[in-house]
Amino acid sequence: MSKSKSLSLAIATFTLFGLGAVPASAIERRSASEIPTEELVKETILFEQDSNSINMAWYLPLEQLGLPPQPVLVVAVVKAEIVPNGNFKFASEAEVQRGLKVTYTDSKGTSVKLASATKSADVSRFLTEMKPFLSKFAGQLGKGMWFFTFKNVDSSGKKIVSPYEAGKLIISFDGKIDTTKPNSVIEFPLNSLFVPRLCPNGKPAHISWKYCPWDGTPLPSKSPKKQRGRQQGAKEKTHK
Repeated sequence: MSKSKSLSLAIATFTLFGLGAVPASAIERRSASEIPTEELVKETILFEQDSNSINMAWYLPLEQLGLPPQPVLVVAVVKAEIVPNGNFKFASEAEVQRGLKVTYTDSKGTSVKLASATKSADVSRFLTEMKPFLSKFAGQLGKGMWFFTFKNVDSSGKKIVSPYEAGKLIISFDGKIDTTKPNSVIEFPLNSLFVPRLCPNGKPAHISWKYCPWDGTPLPSKSPKKQRGRQQGAKEKTHK
């Protein structure tokens, strides 16, 4: 990489993350019908793969997928050995559960291990209805997918994990937590859940940005109505 490119990258990194994250609560949230499905999937799915095996974990934000508020969090998990001819030998539900560990670290650095919880009738029905949709994105791995439910409220009844608030959901397939592995951590807040603010060049800004990386322009702490109008107009032009 040339020195000029390295300098540009350093400046971009500083302007994006160096001065702290924008309070996500101040930025307008998308309605469930506005959430871009593919972007949400990319932000909530984790893969681990080597020559012999593949693991997948998928955090399912229940409320953003259409359920009323729930006291639980759901993670879909696949563990598989890669066998000849490109096929998979899937681990059983019990085998997956033995090694599965899910922890959450909030914006202050406080970590908590999430305890297993029983699926309610609403959650069980929802997962049954969602299985074909989830399998579509998981492909062949969908055949070996298991759903695990974790308690998502503390002793005072306050929600532990919110995809709208800064934090990290850390998922381990073997019971060993390693936050240095990017394929074991889901970062919150999820960008797909918010109406993007726009930079002067018309490009959307990530929820974690405070400044536009192209020109250093400070980003507003809200999603202005006029920006929503510009985004809608851009969509309409695209579809014409």
